[in-house]
Amino acid sequence: MSQVSSERGSMTVEVAFLLVLLVVPLFYLVGTLGRLQAGAYAVSAAAREAGRAFATAESVDSATGRAQAAAALVFRSHGFLEGQGAVGVGCADPGCLQPGSAVLVDASISVPLPLVPDFMAGSVPTTVSLTARHIEPVDEFRGSPP
Repeated sequence: MSQVSSERGSMTVEVAFLLVLLVVPLFYLVGTLGRLQAGAYAVSAAAREAGRAFATAESVDSATGRAQAAAALVFRSHGFLEGQGAVGVGCADPGCLQPGSAVLVDASISVPLPLVPDFMAGSVPTTVSLTARHIEPVDEFRGSPP
């Protein structure tokens, strides 16, 4: 009987210790994967919306600004700061915004990994880069740009 009473409560300590060892890394993994998924959604949506904004512009001069503004709105709505994402827009055909042509959009974002200190930047990755490419057709029935 004295043997049983001396070990009383040790299971609580062991479970608490194992809980910390298993649950803390699990929470970190879920948080990191959630942030990476948000980055994947953001870069994909930014490429698509930048292409749409560019292809529906009235002129080539205003198209790039519209595309950059649309991409910035998407990045911001997914919780990314200015400068973490970038968008490059170009035309597949020499006649940019001509009816039936296509707009090529390349978007990229750098997703910082949570809880990685700056001093470890040389030994472990602190960011993950994600990219997306979108081809947006210009409406065949639109008028030619000025």
